Amino acid sequence: MKALLVLLLCCFPVTVFADCNMAFRYGLLIGPDHIRFMQNTRTYVQINHDTQLFVVGEWVQLDAEDTELLQQYSQGLRKFVPEIVSLAVDGVELGLSSIESMLSGLGSKSQQAEWQALIRETTFQFMSRFVRTGEYFYLAPQSLNELDHFLNRELKPRLSNLARHTVGAVWGALRDALRQSDSNFERTDNQDWQSVEQLVDKISFGLDEKMVELEAKSALFCQRMRELDEIETALQQRIPLLSQYDVVTEKN
Repeated sequence: MKALLVLLLCCFPVTVFADCNMAFRYGLLIGPDHIRFMQNTRTYVQINHDTQLFVVGEWVQLDAEDTELLQQYSQGLRKFVPEIVSLAVDGVELGLSSIESMLSGLGSKSQQAEWQALIRETTFQFMSRFVRTGEYFYLAPQSLNELDHFLNRELKPRLSNLARHTVGAVWGALRDALRQSDSNFERTDNQDWQSVEQLVDKISFGLDEKMVELEAKSALFCQRMRELDEIETALQQRIPLLSQYDVVTEKN
């Protein structure tokens, strides 16, 4: 299976969304009862229960056709955004949970604090772009191309470096102790460093699987965003106030 996955990845283009420049211009927060379009923590547009529209805090009265379009738009976002967020979150959770499980019970308290700080920093950087908490999903402003770039070129090296830094430091401390007490150190040393490489391979393989999934769905994702853009344009034509808050867009 792993060999097949590597072969498939070699056949893929570097950017799986090379022909799709669709993007979200605002951050999207999807909750059970509402959707918010946000920038820098400020909400500009809010949809409640898929039928009520608020623009900059002001309720917008809708007729039956407006409401039907708003429902289509809202329900489309509800299906699409959580899928994108979950794909990304599953990848990073796999990497971080693997690192944390390897570090459990190892090292001194000060070392544990240092490693946890590095993990928190990586988690914070990631959560500025993707959040999944219960029934809430957040996607930061970004294009589909940027999502691909983040998962493939930023996240994987960052998690691999974190794994090498933290777990490698653990085994370094263990080697120092073993040198003083174990004449069979060389055999143990090789085994320990193999564990680090296995962890990095596990992280890379898990993220590669997400890239395969992303590639398989790339045309569908792009088409969904184009359909959302069409519905959004129709809404803006009927509700001109929405025109200045263009959420789904195509980057040039």
